[in-house]
Amino acid sequence: MFNKQKLNEMFNFTTNKTKTIQRMLFEFLQITPVIVYQFVLSKNIDNYIPHNNVRLSIIICLIYVLYIWIRIVLFNYYLEKQRSIICYDNDRQIKNKVFKNIQKAKISELDKIQVGTLFSISTSQSFDAARLFIWNFLGLFAYRIKSILITFIIMLFISWKIALVILLIFTISYIVLIPFYNKSMKNFKKIHLMIIDLQGKVNEYIDSFSTNKTLRLEEINIEDIREMLNKSKNELIKSSKTIGLHTSIFSLLTFNATIVTLIIGGNQILLGIGLASSILLMLDYINDINGHMKGVLDHIHEAMNKYSAFLNVLSIRNIEKEEDNGLLCLNKITSIEFNNVKMSYNEKDTILENINLKINKPMKVAIVGKSGSGKTTLINLIPRFYDLTDGNIFINGVDYKEYKLNELRKNISYVFQEPVILNMSIKENLNYGLENISFEEIRKICIKLGLDNKIMSLPNKYDTIINSKTDLLSFGEKQLLSYARAILKNGDIVILDEVTSNLDLEFEQNILSANKELLKGKISFIIAHRLNTIKDADLIIFIENKHIIEAGTHEELLKLNGKYSKLFLTK
Repeated sequence: MFNKQKLNEMFNFTTNKTKTIQRMLFEFLQITPVIVYQFVLSKNIDNYIPHNNVRLSIIICLIYVLYIWIRIVLFNYYLEKQRSIICYDNDRQIKNKVFKNIQKAKISELDKIQVGTLFSISTSQSFDAARLFIWNFLGLFAYRIKSILITFIIMLFISWKIALVILLIFTISYIVLIPFYNKSMKNFKKIHLMIIDLQGKVNEYIDSFSTNKTLRLEEINIEDIREMLNKSKNELIKSSKTIGLHTSIFSLLTFNATIVTLIIGGNQILLGIGLASSILLMLDYINDINGHMKGVLDHIHEAMNKYSAFLNVLSIRNIEKEEDNGLLCLNKITSIEFNNVKMSYNEKDTILENINLKINKPMKVAIVGKSGSGKTTLINLIPRFYDLTDGNIFINGVDYKEYKLNELRKNISYVFQEPVILNMSIKENLNYGLENISFEEIRKICIKLGLDNKIMSLPNKYDTIINSKTDLLSFGEKQLLSYARAILKNGDIVILDEVTSNLDLEFEQNILSANKELLKGKISFIIAHRLNTIKDADLIIFIENKHIIEAGTHEELLKLNGKYSKLFLTK
């Protein structure tokens, strides 16, 4: 059920281990007198009151009243406050570590995880994980199980024979119900996985609501979610039935402890060797143990939920990180060379093979090929988004793994097919991640791209808050913002991944005109479906069946009368 090694890893995950132990000790101090007092009260009734020792009885009562006040005012306030502080600090630390590891993870590893799942782990599951020890295990061990143990010890002092019989009954009851317990745990794990899938699916549907509406998938999506909810409901009902049956049978079995206590205790009273108050106290303790045992089951179910959440947190922490063993700095990129490069995402299906290419600065390189031919894969190797399966990439004649990863990427400007717009002002979007960029530089680029007039027409101009869904700017204008950000970065290598494929002719012409000036002196890689936009490229490479099958200028490839020529003439 709980893996000892994993629990140890979880307990040491945050810096609050010592505070959690202290909190458990305080819990022990504040709950123990409550249990012991019942025993003391019984002795008071049996020994002091019959002998008219009123003073001692009053002192005992006053001590108890004083303890209750201290417990209410000091322990309850302090312990609950301390528990909340530890819990929220755990949550903060866990979220920080999860986000940090997502940022440092290999993209190939993140590709395997649903965005919704990552979001769930970063938010609700991190909070659940933060409560595992300070909330559930504290309640389980420092309160429930400890209370059961102390109660049994006191019962041994009252009547060791009855106590041992009761212990045997409870032990047998627990063993008999182990199959129910295991089944309940399996159901709970299944429900937890179903909830994660549901969260991931809902997040994906919300994130792509425009596409869903365009394709009229609303009813299909609603039906998918309804089906998942029905499955979750059915599993919850099954789990509830199992838990209910477990609890009922346990109560029935442990009721035998009450019967045995009455039989043995009644016999002792008749023989003159037992006291009625002791028997009543034993019955009271049996009721306490029964309640605590039911509480143990509830705590374990909740702990399993938090434990499963923590396992997901650990899976993110243990996710494979990007390798950054490079030691060299990289000030300028003057050349890049692909040497027998091979790329496969799963070590089975090869995407690229035997790629050989050498490019010296400045050069404009266009990459052409059918969808799925490996064009984006090729350019994603340049900033080391993915690891090579075989071969080498050299920058300035040096294997690019020898450079620090940060040094490599700071020299690369990348514009993706979908515009990357953050929930902040236009100005902040443009200088996001950039250093020492003045407003004058920002506006100069926007003027060249034909964006300035539109931005200046907005109420707050460059301080206008936008996001990826806002309709203040069109899709093309958002793409121009992404393009402007990449140009402002001023990398030696500029990658444009089908930047103009979703733009109208006006925006396309703005980018093509800007390229002539802004890409001067750089190495640029351009993926384009519109072949008329790359005719002026210094080198055009045509990829098909994992290989570069043609390479040359536009005129050279037309004269070759090969794949590129046929594709261009049919456009």
